Amino acid sequence: MLAAGLLFGSFICFVLPIGGAVMLMRRKKGAGKAFLFGMLAFIVSQPLLRLPLLQIVLPQYAWFAVLQLNPWRYGLFLGLTAGLFEETARWIAIRFFLKEKTDIEHGMSFGLGHGGVEAMLLVGLQFVNMLFLLISGRGALLPVSAEMVLISSLERLSAILFHIGASLLVMHGVRRKKARYLAAAILLHTLLDAPIVILQAVFGVGIAGIEAYASLLAVFTLLVGIRCYRKHD
Repeated sequence: MLAAGLLFGSFICFVLPIGGAVMLMRRKKGAGKAFLFGMLAFIVSQPLLRLPLLQIVLPQYAWFAVLQLNPWRYGLFLGLTAGLFEETARWIAIRFFLKEKTDIEHGMSFGLGHGGVEAMLLVGLQFVNMLFLLISGRGALLPVSAEMVLISSLERLSAILFHIGASLLVMHGVRRKKARYLAAAILLHTLLDAPIVILQAVFGVGIAGIEAYASLLAVFTLLVGIRCYRKHD
């Protein structure tokens, strides 16, 4: 079961985003470029900017330590900063580097790049490493269960769907020159990430409940993004 879970997770993290991007490249010129800039948007906004700020800079300040004691404020802070950093990076990449490449295929490919590289870096590489350990007969060393792997895989699937939807929103806003679509993406991103802290710490919601909420919001964001294109195209 663990091997099957790791194969499924590896498929979600690698095959789904890369395969999806390849299909979109065949349909629309420029989709490959959008995929690459989606990857860059995540790498710059999170590993290079936001995470060092949260892990190295802010812990030096007393107010940040106090903030962490309040799950409502801390959850909202984490959610809002994630939205501001990632959605702004999306907007910059689309506005300045994907000019005239703002069709729905470009937006979907951008989202696959953004969510795909996040999935690869956060859990995908770990899944591949664990598969090698299983194949080499060292599976007993793995401190994970098939259930944990399945939950992580489904979480990444939800995140990828969310990033596709958010990318469509931001890209649609760029092509229509409307800032409210960027604001909507930031709000939805905040609503996605903030409850990860708040639901568990304040309401005692378990991992299954949190993932169910994240999945519903991800699907909602994707549908909203698609709706924007169908309504105005």
